[in-house]
Amino acid sequence: NSYIVNEYFSPEQFPFKKGDIIGYTGNTGASFGPHLHFELRNSKSQPINPLINGLNIDDYRNPRVLQIGIIPLSTSSKINGSSIPRAYPLFAASTGGGLELPDTISCFGPIGIAIEIDDKIQGAKNKYQIQSIQLLVDDQNVFSLNYSKLDFEQKYTVNQTRENRFHRLNLGSFTKLYKLNTFSNSTIVDSGPSGTLNFTPGYHKVEIQISDASGNTTRVKGTFINYPPVKVAIKDVEWHDNTIEFNIQPVTLNIPLTKISCYSYTAYGYPDEELSIVKSKKDRSGLRIHLPKSKLGKHGVSFIVKNKLGVYGSPLTWHDPNSERRLTEMDVDITFSTIEHKLIAQIETNGFTSGKTSLRLLKEDEYISIPLTKIQPTVYTSDLLVPSIFKKTKRIDAFFDGEIERIIQLNIDPIVASPNKLTNILSNDKDCSIQITNNSLYDTSLVWIEKINHPVEPKGGNRVSPVYQLQPFELALKDTIRIGIRYNNKVKDMINLSLYYYNQKHGWSFLPSKMNKNRQVISSTIFSLDAISIMQDVEPPFIRKVYPENGGKFHYKDLRTISIIADDYLSGLNSAENSMRLELDGIPVRHAFQPIKKEMSYYLPAPFEAGEHTIKYQISDKAGNIVSGSSTFMVD
Repeated sequence: NSYIVNEYFSPEQFPFKKGDIIGYTGNTGASFGPHLHFELRNSKSQPINPLINGLNIDDYRNPRVLQIGIIPLSTSSKINGSSIPRAYPLFAASTGGGLELPDTISCFGPIGIAIEIDDKIQGAKNKYQIQSIQLLVDDQNVFSLNYSKLDFEQKYTVNQTRENRFHRLNLGSFTKLYKLNTFSNSTIVDSGPSGTLNFTPGYHKVEIQISDASGNTTRVKGTFINYPPVKVAIKDVEWHDNTIEFNIQPVTLNIPLTKISCYSYTAYGYPDEELSIVKSKKDRSGLRIHLPKSKLGKHGVSFIVKNKLGVYGSPLTWHDPNSERRLTEMDVDITFSTIEHKLIAQIETNGFTSGKTSLRLLKEDEYISIPLTKIQPTVYTSDLLVPSIFKKTKRIDAFFDGEIERIIQLNIDPIVASPNKLTNILSNDKDCSIQITNNSLYDTSLVWIEKINHPVEPKGGNRVSPVYQLQPFELALKDTIRIGIRYNNKVKDMINLSLYYYNQKHGWSFLPSKMNKNRQVISSTIFSLDAISIMQDVEPPFIRKVYPENGGKFHYKDLRTISIIADDYLSGLNSAENSMRLELDGIPVRHAFQPIKKEMSYYLPAPFEAGEHTIKYQISDKAGNIVSGSSTFMVD
């Protein structure tokens, strides 16, 4: 959201001397007021934090920590029995001040921590950058972040400190407190310990210290236990008049179970409610619990189990066998998501089924079977998978082994792409392409393209190609990728065509594009893996308000500013200097443009003379559509 005007003067055209005013601050950003951007730099031309270099501001508010995230970092990593990253709320600490985790975190294998933070100063609505973060394990510093200085040449490292999966899934903006082997050192992240936590067996104290430039510090504390998830099983189920009794026992570790939480799911797999346990009693190392029969008629149950050590059990689910559906009658959704360049496969059905489920990779001369674990009554997931397992894969199948077998072939063709290597990926219909450049990736990743069956349609234009989702959606890119979509003969003579990507906040968004008419391809670059399509913007911008309005009468003292507010449904207003024009009584004037308010304006250096005056304006959108108009008014 910026607006730039280039004006060049000859050496004698604009004379001035020391002390003269040569300009006024403008307003093209989100502050909605004239302002000046002030920056301090060191001898290396690196911006330095002004709040610790002489620009002191009174601040007594501690940084805010909103959530803490735990991320599995290896194929064997588990967090509370699962391979899926978790985000936890924080609560006021019971002793010592600060914040604490709601419960002991059970983990196994290497993990990373991320936090969602911001900082405010009293009397201001703005959010400020914190100064430093320290991660301590058992009172030893294992990772540090420091925002004393920046380096614009290191902007490619920004995505290394942001937890991109949480961000892309709208779960929050988290800062990583770890770095992987592929990460680059920067002015923010030093060459010290990596922050990757691979605990020894047992309990460990974790503390995070977040400080701002004034020294205000927030501390977050938590306890972690490193132990493999306890395998648990339902040994028997008994039906009573009003309840169903479950005998849940540990299988791999004979340590008493102490807590079971139960959640019900509908027959189509939707979460329903947390179930109240009617009765519970110990049975050897396990527990016998009674759940209300009225809540389980056509519902499934997920059990979350914890033992005396605080170690969570492996996923455990149950459903009434009488509520099962035939495999051939169910819809099956198969997806992949990425976690630090590794992947998790997930299969979700819209009904209950028994039997084992797996993913099968067909190679040139072998099948590789990847077992899936049922984590909810209708959801199955894999452990973390490294991208290299998909090399030379010809086909990916989902395999169900129940009373009947069902095999579903995935309609994707994934490619393993590596840093420092040019890689091309095509959609199955060969009409959409991605080119991974030498600088696009931080690490080896699996990349593919999916065609969307029921896309969101644009407002103010026409979609003239299928919508393709670039995958994996959560993957953080180091630099842009090149994209292209082929169009057919019906499209080749259309005007105002461009590629668009789907932005979660703003909908379909314009991408500056190139059209190769010989190959019938429209191409562009993009910095995130989003849904893309070719669209035609058919509607010009529209005018919301003109001041002074046509036919109006004004006193000369009341009229000091000319203003035109416009908007556009699809491609958006083009704020380039040559895309807008404003004339006052036939003479072009140098206007300003506020891109957030979408307002073209002109401040009169002197009042209007009495009489009739006319303004004429022209505004373009990014696709090339133009709206123009005029307003004639009287001044006395």
